[in-house]
Amino acid sequence: MGKRYGTWKRKFKDASGEEKELYYACSRRGNVTDFDGLAEIITEISSLSKGDILSSLTNIEQVMLWKLIDGDSVRFGDIGTFSIAVTSDGFENPEDITPDKVRATKIVFTPTKKFNKLLLEMKFTNYDKRLRKALGKRYSK
Repeated sequence: MGKRYGTWKRKFKDASGEEKELYYACSRRGNVTDFDGLAEIITEISSLSKGDILSSLTNIEQVMLWKLIDGDSVRFGDIGTFSIAVTSDGFENPEDITPDKVRATKIVFTPTKKFNKLLLEMKFTNYDKRLRKALGKRYSK
């Protein structure tokens, strides 16, 4: 089916001060596949049991959390690398940035070149609710 997207309108003033409206694509969440769903798919393409796969996935999850909290980055095969981003308030002197002033802000994901190449080949499907409502039964992927 491809990645779902919708549209959103943004108003802004251009260089001449004229107000304009432009529409942009925005992500729409599709189905979410959890560990159970992944395990069912992997069971179909491997000789492992669903229980073995769920156990492995749970262990991977736990070890990834440990490694990230430990300050390490985790490379997840051909998918990419996960790491934790940090920041602090601004200080005039670098010596003032002590460990108690630093905070973790988010998980950063950096895709591999292989994954980035797949992203360039990705297909998209318009999933704007207003469009679906307007088209009714005529709406198709």
